[in-house]
Amino acid sequence: MLMFAIFLLHLLHTALCQGSTEQAIKTLMSLLQPKEARGDPFPTIPGPAQYEQVCIVGAGPAGIHMAQSLKKIGFTNITIYEKTNRVGGKSYDIKYRGIEHPQGTIFAEANYFDNLIPLAQEYGAGDYVKIPTANVWRTNSAQDENIKLRTSQFILGRVAQFTNSTNPKANLGFLLQTVIRYVKLHKQMFGDYEGDLMLRPKEDVMFRIRGTFMEYLTREKMLALVPVFKLSNELQGYGHLDEVSALYGLIWNNPKLMITLALRALKQDKEPFSVYVLRDGFEKIWKNIVQKENLDIRFNTDIYSITRLQNRVALKIWKGSYLKPEHCDFMIWTPPMSDLLRTLTDTRHEEYNLFKGLKPEFLTASLVDMRNSVRNGPYSAFMYNLDRKVEGGVTGEASMMGFLTPDIGTPEGIAEYNGNQSQLLTISVLQLGKECQDEKTLNQILQDHYTKGFNATDLEILNTITWPYFPRWSPEETGQARHWQVFNMQGKQKVWYAGSSVSFESIRGVMEYNNLLLRKMNKINY
Repeated sequence: MLMFAIFLLHLLHTALCQGSTEQAIKTLMSLLQPKEARGDPFPTIPGPAQYEQVCIVGAGPAGIHMAQSLKKIGFTNITIYEKTNRVGGKSYDIKYRGIEHPQGTIFAEANYFDNLIPLAQEYGAGDYVKIPTANVWRTNSAQDENIKLRTSQFILGRVAQFTNSTNPKANLGFLLQTVIRYVKLHKQMFGDYEGDLMLRPKEDVMFRIRGTFMEYLTREKMLALVPVFKLSNELQGYGHLDEVSALYGLIWNNPKLMITLALRALKQDKEPFSVYVLRDGFEKIWKNIVQKENLDIRFNTDIYSITRLQNRVALKIWKGSYLKPEHCDFMIWTPPMSDLLRTLTDTRHEEYNLFKGLKPEFLTASLVDMRNSVRNGPYSAFMYNLDRKVEGGVTGEASMMGFLTPDIGTPEGIAEYNGNQSQLLTISVLQLGKECQDEKTLNQILQDHYTKGFNATDLEILNTITWPYFPRWSPEETGQARHWQVFNMQGKQKVWYAGSSVSFESIRGVMEYNNLLLRKMNKINY
C-alpha cells in the first residue's frame, strides 16, 4: 500500500511538472478504486414491524426521509409530529424576487448524487446548478490592499508557507500530493464503507485519529490542507479545526469530497465531482414528498412528555390548556438529543451519559438587500472573522441570483457580477457563534460589517433566523466511540435515535444514517 501511494505521488508530480492536467486527473480518480471496509460491523438492531403504529418526531429532512423510506417498504401506519407549522427543518427557503433564497441548507456535492439528488429528482425538485468556488475576503475592509482573493490565491498562498515557493504550479503540486496522502490514509484506516458513517474503527485507528482535526493534520504532516478545510469545514459551520474532533472532519471530508475539491483546484470539476445548488431550493424536496406520499403530519405539536412502556411509547401532548395522551408502538426521534433528554420521563443512565455531552454552536442566516457594496463573486468567505473566531461575525455570503446568472462560472461572468454594484443585491449572509445572541445584536454586527467595511448603502435585513447547529461531542468523547455506542442501543426500548445529533449536520449525513438504520433493522417482523 505504501509503495502504491508513493507511485501515485510520483505520477502526480510528474504530470504537474509536465503540464499534463489529464494525467493528474487520472491519478486523482484512481484513488476511488474500491477497497474493503475496515472496522467492526454494525450490529443488527430491533426495529418497528409493518403492522405497528410508528411515530416520527420531527418533520425535517431526517424525519420526512425516514417516513418516505418506511412507506416504500410497506409501512402504512406512520404519524409525524412537528413542533412548527412547516416541513423541512433547516431546509428553509424564502421566495423573493422570483428566486428561492436559502436560509439553511444550500449546497450539494459529489456524495449527494448517492442519496439526495436521486430523491429530489424522483419528487420533481432535482434541478441542480454548478456554482463557482468561494472567493475570500482577506480582511473586513474594502479599503485594504489585496483584500480580494480568488480561491486558488487564498489556498496556494497559504500552501506557500510549507513550500517556500512562489511558483503556483509547485504549490498546486504540493497541495495535490497532500490530498492524495489524505485520501490514501482515509481508505487505509476505514476502507470503503456504505453511507456516511464508517464501521467502528479498530483500536489502533481510534488512537491515530484522537484529538482535534488540527492535531490529526499536524501529526500526519498534512497542514497544507488547512486552507482547504477552512472553506470545506469552518465556512460550512462544521467547527474550527483546532476545536472539532478529527473524527467529524474525517466523516465530512471523505475521499469523494476530497477528490471533488482537488478537481476544482485544477478547474476540472465535472459532474458529479463539483459543488451545486438546487434551482428551486432544498425545502421543495420535503414539501413535494409530503404531498405526493400523503404523509400524516401533526403540525404545531408541543410534546410535554414521553414514557416508554413495556410494548409501546406513551406521549403526552399539549392541547390548549390540557394534556392529551397518545400512544405508538415504535418511536423515531430526529430532533436534537438534548430535547429528548428534557422530554423523557424514564431516561436511562446510558442515554444520559451519551447525549449530555452533545453541544451545538449557532448559525444565523439572514436575507439581505443592499446596494453599492464591493463584491467578490456570488460566494464569499470572510477569513478575518473565521481565523479570529469572531463571535457572531459574518463568515460567508451567497447570492442565489448570482449562482443562477448565465456564465457566472467564467472570469467574464464574475467580472460582470462584481461590476454591477449599483444594482440591488440580494444575498444570504451567514454568522457563526458559540452562544445564542439576540437578533438585534446580530443584525447590528451584520449592518456594521457591510456599511462600514464594504461601502454598502440602502441595506435592509429582510429575514433572520438562528439555528442551533451541528450538535457534536468533544474530541475526548468521540475518542470513546460515541457514534457506535449510540448505535448499539438503537431500538432496545422501542426507540430509534436519528437526525444530525447522532450522525452529522448535513442532509447526506442524516439520510445515510436513516439508510443504515433500515439496513441493520431485524427484518423478522416484515
